[in-house]
Amino acid sequence: MAQKIIEYNEINKIPSLTWNWLKMNRGRLKAQINTDIRTGCDNISVPEEVTFVRGDKSIDKSLLSLKGGCGDDGEALINSFAVDTDTFTVKKNTKVNAPVFMHFELKDGETSVSRQLIQTEENSSVTVIMDYSSEKGASGFQAVKTILRAGAYSKIHLIKVQLLGSGFIRTDDTAVLCDDNASVTITQIELGARQSFAGVMAHLEGFMSDFKSDTAYLVKDEQQLDLTYTSVHTGKKSSTNMKVKGVADGKSLKTYRGTIDFKKGCNGSTGDEQEETLLLSPEAVNKSIPVILCGEDDISGTHGSTIGRLGSDELFYMESRGISEEEAAKMMARARILSTANSIPDSRLIQRITDFIDRQD
Repeated sequence: MAQKIIEYNEINKIPSLTWNWLKMNRGRLKAQINTDIRTGCDNISVPEEVTFVRGDKSIDKSLLSLKGGCGDDGEALINSFAVDTDTFTVKKNTKVNAPVFMHFELKDGETSVSRQLIQTEENSSVTVIMDYSSEKGASGFQAVKTILRAGAYSKIHLIKVQLLGSGFIRTDDTAVLCDDNASVTITQIELGARQSFAGVMAHLEGFMSDFKSDTAYLVKDEQQLDLTYTSVHTGKKSSTNMKVKGVADGKSLKTYRGTIDFKKGCNGSTGDEQEETLLLSPEAVNKSIPVILCGEDDISGTHGSTIGRLGSDELFYMESRGISEEEAAKMMARARILSTANSIPDSRLIQRITDFIDRQD
């Protein structure tokens, strides 16, 4: 099977650059991939209220190229594979009760590329669950681009769960566009892969549009996780709430760039981003850069980042009850991730997340 090397040096580039010596402005992707590409998702479950078109050719180009968190390099990467786009559409005044499911089961050595457009018309709502799995020690490459288009007064809840094998390299790019009074919530769980780049960019163009994200992760051994979340406010009274929490162990490296960008004219808008990181190893590296950009005076923006270790009092309490330090660390990691995962409306997927955490040795 033929292979080639791909290289992108500005994946997940932060919107407002900081000092280069911090080495946080961008991620760098280099991977050897198979040229036999598997495109799309083979395992999709779609409720009857959702219109599904595989390989839709009618999508407006401006929507198709909506910028996501992985940036220009992320878009160039997905376009280099000439992948088709699957569309999921919810018509006006339609509330979809059952989730849309997209399950990606990747094989060892596989290259998988996909792009999806999820769009809700006025006063509609839908939940979409995407999960990625493989055998525990499998390797390969994956690139995903997801576009969310929320019409006026509509709601989208997108859930992404990454449970890939320890050799995978991947990018997961998400772009969000909100109309008046539209709301988008993203729940993201990052647990597997050797190197994962996940980026989200929300374009809050509508009046009182709303974006929420809740992200949880566990990185250990020599895993590398690179996150970039950006919310761009142009609509008046728009709001953002971004939460990231996770655990770094072993010799892992985790980078988080979080930006709330208040553009001129977004009067009355609010934004808050909070991050919590638990370090379980002195060799684990955490890099965090929360940013608020203000082009408008009449806004309210807050951010915070907390980094800590298991305290001696906590360890003493647990050890006095027969719980070892190793088991205590695993309990803390599980609790942090499940506090986010419990919002997923699928008990089987929550159990798979729990099993994945517990089997990490």
